[in-house]
Amino acid sequence: MSDSPVAIVTGGAQGIGAAVCIELLKNGYRVCIADIQESKAEEFSKEQQQIYGKENVIAVGCDVSKKSDYTDLFEKTIENFKRVDILVNNAGIVEEQSPRKCLEINLLGPTIGCHAALKYMGKSKGGNGGVVINTSSAAGLVPAAGAPAYAASKHGIIGLTRSFGHSSHYDKDGIIFAAVCPALVDTEIVKKGRKNRLNMERESTSRIKFVSIESVAKAYLKVLEDKINGSILLVVPNGYHYQNLDEKLMTLISGDE
Repeated sequence: MSDSPVAIVTGGAQGIGAAVCIELLKNGYRVCIADIQESKAEEFSKEQQQIYGKENVIAVGCDVSKKSDYTDLFEKTIENFKRVDILVNNAGIVEEQSPRKCLEINLLGPTIGCHAALKYMGKSKGGNGGVVINTSSAAGLVPAAGAPAYAASKHGIIGLTRSFGHSSHYDKDGIIFAAVCPALVDTEIVKKGRKNRLNMERESTSRIKFVSIESVAKAYLKVLEDKINGSILLVVPNGYHYQNLDEKLMTLISGDE
């Protein structure tokens, strides 16, 4: 796989991030597992190296709220693999009692990541272009009464993706920006998030169908295959659904109607 594309996945040591790493490796990608839990990332990396080869998997510690960590992440990945083709901004938390931290990890992090991708992958900076996939959520499209800070951060990811996904950015740098919006997945972040939500007595997830983590991971491959700039892919139990921007709303805002 020496000439195969290279992907960085933040929050890659567990949950959706780990599943995405495995799916990418299965499909011939080389992967950098980036996570603030460096020891867990190293352990996961060693497990995958046994399956896919030491030359195809590395681990790098990364706090996504720090620009310097993203710089270090890209430079170490390029030093090891000589290129970066894909960035998956996946790291995230549910922490309603610390809304600042929630927004720093879930929204500021991907924003820093998008700028880093432009710097290291953008054609205007000597790069080859590529793809950035931001992990949003179904809560980025609809209200989440028990997790307003989380919902705000994930709504922000939609705006971030559509804005960087504008043709003016692509024409300059050749990077496709897209977002994946999973409905509830039975992961550690969801389990911990139940304890950190507001209005627990009013909101229950007991009757909601979970999406399998495998189908969510495959959604990232679908985005890489479809390559629709600025696209938002919702993942629900019955499949994948692209969410289109309301053209009438755009017309109203521009004053053309």
